[in-house]
Amino acid sequence: MNSIVKNGIAMLLGAIPMYSYAQTGECKFDTPNALQSYLKPSGRTTPMIMAHQGGTEDGFPGNSLATFERTYKQVPCVLLEFDVRMTADSLLVISHDNELETRTNGKGLLDKKKWKEVSKLKLKDSQGTITEHGIPTLQHVLDWSKDKNLVLIVDKKPETSLPKTIEMLKATGNANKSVLICYSLAEAKQAHQLAPDMMLAVGFNSNDHIEAVTRSGLPMEKLVALTPRDLQDKPFYDKIHNLNVVSSLGTNGNIDTLQASASRPMYQKLWESGGPDIICTDNPVLVQSIFYKKE
Repeated sequence: MNSIVKNGIAMLLGAIPMYSYAQTGECKFDTPNALQSYLKPSGRTTPMIMAHQGGTEDGFPGNSLATFERTYKQVPCVLLEFDVRMTADSLLVISHDNELETRTNGKGLLDKKKWKEVSKLKLKDSQGTITEHGIPTLQHVLDWSKDKNLVLIVDKKPETSLPKTIEMLKATGNANKSVLICYSLAEAKQAHQLAPDMMLAVGFNSNDHIEAVTRSGLPMEKLVALTPRDLQDKPFYDKIHNLNVVSSLGTNGNIDTLQASASRPMYQKLWESGGPDIICTDNPVLVQSIFYKKE
């Protein structure tokens, strides 16, 4: 290797940001209670970062393996959120929308198409540009993630099989690192019966919702609170924290759409409010750069 190439590689490596990873902690979830211990509200100096659809920055389409890999490499111990739907031939795949035209070059409804057809489609990025990336199956994602230090936030859509989703998480060795999003307390109770050790994310959208969750019989130590996208008063989050439950706030669709110069102080304000513990964002790499300093 000549000196010019060596110098070029050195300059490239020097340009890659190295961060102080206070977020990471012990990002290995080999036992049922490891993730439960990690997802607690106390003692954090920086927010946990949830990558909505894996992140959609810089032309990477949401819910693609390429996006997941990029985010995993740049955001240590990322909470990687993705969406699970089912094809007409009952294959679990990763897709935010059932309407194929919204995020792919296809047409019609995903749940009316067989995998043979779906597998040929290409994903669109956040600007609507068709990319080279296709729709992955849930099996593909779980095979990719099983040996990686990260948290899976599994948004199983309501019409998708709950038992089948849970069984796949268990069979691939991903159950201990997974949080399953539930769209109702009834679904959360069913999920808890099927997988008592699994962490569940449920809506804490109002004080009434908080009361309903506390009366549900669900174990608080197994829950993550999904809160409104508008920042609430601190007492609202205090109620959640008093249950020893972490809260997540989504910035996708609002703060995430702004230029970085405008969004940076807004992300910081969310954390400094003492409310949300998790920022769920389309821009996980940007948010990472705000809270985790270069060494």
